Amino acid sequence: MATQGLRKEEGLGLAVALALHAAVLAALLLHPAKPPVVEPPKRIEVTLSDNVGPTSTSPNPNEQAAPDVAPQLGEAAPAPAPAPEPEPQPEPQPAPPPKPTPQPKPVPPAPAPKPTPKPVPKPIPKPVPKPVQKPEPKPAPVPPVKAPPKPAPKPVAKPAPQTPPRKSPIDQILKGMDHSANTAGKAATPPKQAGGTRVGSDFLSGVSGATSTQGKGAPAAALGPQVRSALSGAITRQLKPHWNPPDGADADQLVTILSFNLNPDGSLAGRPTVVRQMGITDANRAQAQRHAEQAIRAVQLASPFNLPSEYYDAWKRVSSFRFDLRLSQ
Repeated sequence: MATQGLRKEEGLGLAVALALHAAVLAALLLHPAKPPVVEPPKRIEVTLSDNVGPTSTSPNPNEQAAPDVAPQLGEAAPAPAPAPEPEPQPEPQPAPPPKPTPQPKPVPPAPAPKPTPKPVPKPIPKPVPKPVQKPEPKPAPVPPVKAPPKPAPKPVAKPAPQTPPRKSPIDQILKGMDHSANTAGKAATPPKQAGGTRVGSDFLSGVSGATSTQGKGAPAAALGPQVRSALSGAITRQLKPHWNPPDGADADQLVTILSFNLNPDGSLAGRPTVVRQMGITDANRAQAQRHAEQAIRAVQLASPFNLPSEYYDAWKRVSSFRFDLRLSQ
């Protein structure tokens, strides 16, 4: 009985021992390995110095080790005889200095070329204005002289033939117009002016009724409407070829009124002046200045005007002349 009991205790101890071994083995297998212990590095002393030698004092690793010297046995060897001193060599004589090479003489600079004088342009002779030939009045036609009739047995006194009235020089300007208004019966009632005129009603503005300085002109206030119309037509005919109005939107509505003075020879006395402009709109406002400049240019190109000198007091100042599209048509 005791033997069986011991056997049971041994079996129980064996089982416990096996369980503990298994647990230790499992703990060893499942537990992670500890990291190896790293020893801290050893401290190295470093000396910082500014006095650094030109060569390194560290041993040369490539240098061969000194051979081992064996101890000398026996008597010491006699000292070697001193080597004879070398004979002093003669000092080398200094070489003679080289002769200086002659420097080349400086070449004198070539004289600068003289500037060629520029040709002086010859003065252009001013053109001499040709004198304006005034139209000479045609001589009045001489009426034909009739032969005296043969005396009759009873001569009857006949009235002397009346000579035709002498024509004035203004008749050349008033060609094609009716001269019946100049007769004595209709002198008090001048006929109405036919058609319009580009010269304003103040054509003779500022002109006195006195005669011209030459003493042969007709008083301006005594001129009739037909004479004024004839002078206006003569000025218009001479200005029309030179009038070139500008083109553009609503440019046909622009009207420029100029005034200008004339010398006795028909030339301009100064620059024409713009009295006023009419018909300016937003569309043609940019063309208004050019319209006035073209009008002034037309007067300058038409000068000198060919007008009768005896009526100079009437046309020496044109105070209102109209430039519009109809003048160019």
